[in-house]
Amino acid sequence: MKFDEAFFDQIIDRRNTDCEKWDDRSVMDADGVPLWVADMDFACAPAIVEAIQQRADHPCFGYTIENPADNEALIGFWKRRHGLEIQPGEIQMLPCVITGLKTCVRAFTQPGDSVAIVTPVYGPFYGSIQSNGRVVRAVSLLRDEETGRYELDFGAMQKALREGAKLMMLCSPHNPVSRLWTKEELTRLCELAEEYGVPIVCDEIHADFVYPPQRFVSILSIPEGRNRAVMLCSASKTFNVAGLQQAALVCMNPDMLEKLRRELNAAGVACGNTFALLAARAAYTACDDWLDGLIAYLDGSRKLLSDWVAEYVPKAKMSPVEATYLAWLDLKAYGLSCAELAKKFRKAKVALTGGTFFGEEGEGFMRVNFACPRSQLKEGIKRLGAALEEG
Repeated sequence: MKFDEAFFDQIIDRRNTDCEKWDDRSVMDADGVPLWVADMDFACAPAIVEAIQQRADHPCFGYTIENPADNEALIGFWKRRHGLEIQPGEIQMLPCVITGLKTCVRAFTQPGDSVAIVTPVYGPFYGSIQSNGRVVRAVSLLRDEETGRYELDFGAMQKALREGAKLMMLCSPHNPVSRLWTKEELTRLCELAEEYGVPIVCDEIHADFVYPPQRFVSILSIPEGRNRAVMLCSASKTFNVAGLQQAALVCMNPDMLEKLRRELNAAGVACGNTFALLAARAAYTACDDWLDGLIAYLDGSRKLLSDWVAEYVPKAKMSPVEATYLAWLDLKAYGLSCAELAKKFRKAKVALTGGTFFGEEGEGFMRVNFACPRSQLKEGIKRLGAALEEG
């Protein structure tokens, strides 16, 4: 099968499948265009579907054990795609990346401790800290007002650590501002962690969405990172299987890994179900051609999106999309709050993710998910522009 533009241009009706993106009526009506929650409107790779169907043909679905092939598949994928060497004993299976975030908070900090996060950032970073009785120490990214590109504020991060933050949490590549952190930037963060004796948890769920000629750099490829970092990953974003609930954490520091495993054991956390494990194994071993086609398609779509935003939403400023399939739109020129924008877009039958979901710095911004057929994406941007032109 060819995984070309024609494949990813296919329209798939996902309505009435209990799909959050399409069926959550608190967000969007049935005839709306969803450009919000980060899941893709593309058919899964055939190898994943076949693995699930083959297992479903067997009529028994009892307790499932982890197979060494699960770790081997993940190890092979990360070595092949990103040049990262992982050992089987450094992996702990999880149901999802958010479980990993919360486990790190609980394992490495105490109630009342502060945790440094780079903001604006994916909403569950805040919740993972606050729901466990810890305090968010927000370290705001520095934004170039002309280009919309963001940079890390190392001085502010150092200040947070000097003032007592016990853990650093990072999203790499970054959601929502689409930055691909460089080896030099990651090295500086790891050096700060080493200097102040704190662990880093790095959510690398978007690692595979990096556009040529750039290359993703895992925090575990940094020498200081191998001693200080926990990396969280999943096939869920890359291969569009989030509903199956399967992820992993990788930690190369035995003492840190033991703390994490004790916390997971205390909470009774286990890996995903039989279908999730088989799907992840298939994804990591038999779907590189699908993934290569996907990245090529998304690379074209991010360029078209920039053109369509300029045409239909001329006052908007889109941050450069270096990674992920998420675009960060500055709509402050329209003089509306996120709540007001959401109301307008609901009426126009298009759904985006409001910027305040990612922190107070997101006021006046919206995040666009462009992992969908291009006809759907263009229609959504046209509706967005029409809503804003109404005044």
